Amino acid sequence: MIHGFMTGRIFQQLNRMQPSLVELIPGQVFQGKVLKLFPDNLATVQVGGLTVTARLETPLELGQRTWLQVQPGGQPVTLKVISQPGKPEQASEASMEGLAKGLGVPVTRESISLLKKAVDTGIPLRADSLRSFRQLAAEFGEDPAMEEAVLLAAKKGLPLTKDTVLALRAFIKNANLDGEMGKLFRLVEQTLTDAESLPSDMKETLQRLFIQTEGAREAVVQVKNAIVSLQQTANPAGQQNGKVDPKNSRSALQSLQGEQDQVAGNESLSSPSSQGMKQAITDLFERLGLTHERTLARMTGEKAAEVENIKSTLLYLLQHPKADALPATVREQMQQFVHQVTGQQLMMGAGSENNAFVQVAIQLPLPGQEDGENALIHIESRKKGKGEIDPDNCRLFFYLSMQNIGETMLDVSIVNKIVSLHLYNNREGLEALVRALRASLEQNLAKEGYRLSGLRVSEMPEERQQEDSKPTPPLPLPNSSLVHYKGVDFRV
Repeated sequence: MIHGFMTGRIFQQLNRMQPSLVELIPGQVFQGKVLKLFPDNLATVQVGGLTVTARLETPLELGQRTWLQVQPGGQPVTLKVISQPGKPEQASEASMEGLAKGLGVPVTRESISLLKKAVDTGIPLRADSLRSFRQLAAEFGEDPAMEEAVLLAAKKGLPLTKDTVLALRAFIKNANLDGEMGKLFRLVEQTLTDAESLPSDMKETLQRLFIQTEGAREAVVQVKNAIVSLQQTANPAGQQNGKVDPKNSRSALQSLQGEQDQVAGNESLSSPSSQGMKQAITDLFERLGLTHERTLARMTGEKAAEVENIKSTLLYLLQHPKADALPATVREQMQQFVHQVTGQQLMMGAGSENNAFVQVAIQLPLPGQEDGENALIHIESRKKGKGEIDPDNCRLFFYLSMQNIGETMLDVSIVNKIVSLHLYNNREGLEALVRALRASLEQNLAKEGYRLSGLRVSEMPEERQQEDSKPTPPLPLPNSSLVHYKGVDFRV
């Protein structure tokens, strides 16, 4: 499973931190250390990756470590010393337990774990988020996937509600989309065979859901077929280099090179195969209901009532006054699938309007994935127009579990239509196979107006080969949207 590594990467890219660069957001907590003391209550304080001059409003000693929280307001930035409960003149202990006590968080294993990860990922710890953290930690206990979902919701600025967290947990778990739809399809079919006790409107809705699910499963097949067609168009059998083993390398490599522009939503693509793939993915997303709320926002009255997809139908059934008449297993699968669709919607959101960058994560059922896993794709781009992805300047990460070549990551960097590719895989001899396909890749990119500048193959990072649940340091990334803090004056 690769979901743990994927969420670690998303956290790292959302953080936007380098050793000498710190983004100071009200509510963020840092551990600070007093390096030097000067007259007039001035001191040199190390905060995160910065060494700053600060005016101390709470007495601190030379070498003392304590917790500092960014306060709202203008310049200079104010860093508040988190004090001990009931002792405003005494700084909190420089431990997670000391921070929890200073913030009024219960000192439990669950809350300490969540608090530590929140600090490590730079999540602002405001009063409302702390209350939500406490409630969710108490409700879900030690659930690593739920913990990741809570932190991801907070980092993306989403409401810390139970439904939001459950939806993100469904995304993090990366349940096979085709498999989950198959389960839903069979349960609905079984329910329809014995639906005498159900109200007539529920029977009709279940029948509609059965047809919709069947259509969505066919749409998954169309997506896979479109990718295969794109591969065949890009590399006809007659053009293969005899030294390349097509069974072990061609399918995966061509799939990667064909996917990069499609996922970014590049409207400039003109080849029939490219357009077919884009249309297949759009059709699948619409059938699932990933565009449901956006479509409803554009319609009114009767037209809005006519908008139908799997998500809207499932919500109607789950919210029906007689929903309890459905078997518990059916309701559970329906709710789980709603969470899965909603989680994908949340991860496809562009984020805050104030952010100059768009960050999107997508799960897609692709051919060649081992055990039917979804491929995970993370996209980062400067905003273009009304929050759109710029296909000429973006960064894409593909996380794949391929049947023939195993665990694979592809880092695609596009700057002014100049493409750099970095493939991570542990299969011996893959670099020679990639080199053999370079000319073909350059030709096909050139047809779409792109130029290949670099192509590298490396082994999978050691961190990826460790336990998925462990935090993963980021792979080298170019500077993008990092906030250069230019001030030197702080109040503490």
